[in-house]
Amino acid sequence: MYSKNRTIDEIRKFNRFYTVNMGFLSSNYFGSDYSIAETRILFEIMTQGICIQSDIVKLLHIDKSYLSRMISRLCKKGLVEKRKSKHDKRAVEIMLTETGKSESEKLIALTNRRIESQITELSSDKCDKLCAALCTVMTILDKEKD
Repeated sequence: MYSKNRTIDEIRKFNRFYTVNMGFLSSNYFGSDYSIAETRILFEIMTQGICIQSDIVKLLHIDKSYLSRMISRLCKKGLVEKRKSKHDKRAVEIMLTETGKSESEKLIALTNRRIESQITELSSDKCDKLCAALCTVMTILDKEKD
């Protein structure tokens, strides 16, 4: 039987489980010098190559002022650089520096190792079931496809 309250409770229960289980509640992502938000921003910039802040705002549903402060911090750390867009003089392009690319690759490897440690004891069958369940959750909750 469908129950919104039960669904809300189960999603919140899963979120609590996942954030604690993966270690996302610490101020530094897996012991790195970066927050989980900074790590995610670095990943998105790496994935896109060159982007503008509004792309990240839309993608991550993050406040543009908060993003601007984080981008400034990442610039000061030498991970990100900004330049005026050649195509739109009002826009500022954001890209990773070589140091930023290197740090992003390290963070991805760190994340992959953490996930691997969580699933290392799972059988092939359980891994398949987990992948199917994760795909189901994303398909159901993906508002972009509606």
